[in-house]
Amino acid sequence: MRVLLLALAVLTVATTARAQTPPPVDTRALLAANTRPFTYADGKLAGPGADVLFGQMKDSQFVFLGESHHDHETPIFAGALYSRLQQDLGYRYLAVEQDPLAIEAVNSYRGDLAKIAALAKRYPTHIGFASDQDLAFLAEASKGSKPGSPAVWGLEQAQGVAPYLEELLPRAPDAATRAATQALLDEARLKETRANQGAFLHDDATTLPRLMALKAAYAAKPGSRADLLLTGLVTSARIYSYNRRANAGERVGLYNNTEREALFKRAFMGHYRQVASAKVLPKVMFKFGSWHGYRGRSPGGAFTIANFAHEFAIANGREAYGIVIVPTGGYEADVTEEGPWMKALFPDGPPKSPVILDLRAIQPWSRVFANQVPDDQQAALRDYIFAHDAVVVLPNSAKARWDLTGFPVP
Repeated sequence: MRVLLLALAVLTVATTARAQTPPPVDTRALLAANTRPFTYADGKLAGPGADVLFGQMKDSQFVFLGESHHDHETPIFAGALYSRLQQDLGYRYLAVEQDPLAIEAVNSYRGDLAKIAALAKRYPTHIGFASDQDLAFLAEASKGSKPGSPAVWGLEQAQGVAPYLEELLPRAPDAATRAATQALLDEARLKETRANQGAFLHDDATTLPRLMALKAAYAAKPGSRADLLLTGLVTSARIYSYNRRANAGERVGLYNNTEREALFKRAFMGHYRQVASAKVLPKVMFKFGSWHGYRGRSPGGAFTIANFAHEFAIANGREAYGIVIVPTGGYEADVTEEGPWMKALFPDGPPKSPVILDLRAIQPWSRVFANQVPDDQQAALRDYIFAHDAVVVLPNSAKARWDLTGFPVP
């Protein structure tokens, strides 16, 4: 009897193993069936690829756009996507990887591109991504802002110190604190240039302790405007310090990523709570760098703001949708710039026209695709396939233009 039972157990395991082995799949045919063209001319997103996106996004509370920064076409595509999200799905808010104080000003200008460009020129590091195309996108998105109801949410750490210190000056509690604030402001105005954006906040090891001392001197009431400004400066300097120290050999680099992602999440929830209610769940599009767009952990090892959006949407009984943009011809000369493993998803090289690859259709076959690349690339490819819901390829792109500000091309 024991021998019979053992034989049956072995047979069951073998049968189960055979049942779990996926049948052969023609990966080229699978990719061809789920790669669809689209257009985004004149701010209008259309075509079979766009129809796939909006069919899958209809129940999404959040849409996350992971980008390659400083690309010419990406903000143009983002504008077309956001416009259609507003028109078709009722989206009202845009969250961006930009300084919150800068975005406060952008919202107050309500679409005035000239004023936004002037702000960028006055404070060269204040708007981190300030190409002509990015500024035009912010201008268009901010048109829906009203006093007390911003349409654009800046979730990034402080980028330009000078605007913060200028606002703090009249709030100084005494002459000594005012003098200390003025001294830091004078130094920031001198050091903060577009050619060396991190000279003050990132590169100078004395900046963080001096800002901490300034915060202590103000002794601002928690939650006050002064407290918000000082906390923003100290938090930013601390995050930058981890990166600087890691470059010098200290094992603190992960904190630069984890604390920054945590900052994004806290800033997002601050805005979200202002507009959410039991009856209304705000719909938000995010536009961040592609590493922040990973569902799960980023290649930098941090659980991302995109992952938070996905989990938070689930908690709300909804879902989030993640798109990663791959421009070619500008900063990304080839789709494999994302990683050499991208050849498995685009075996014939970069597409010649804009396409959307539906990764949701690819995900059940991730192992088959991973087996097409070397062992040391398989984990990265699997992570990529499951991190996003779709890949958008923008061919024949170029480096962004900077005519509005005259800033040097990064």
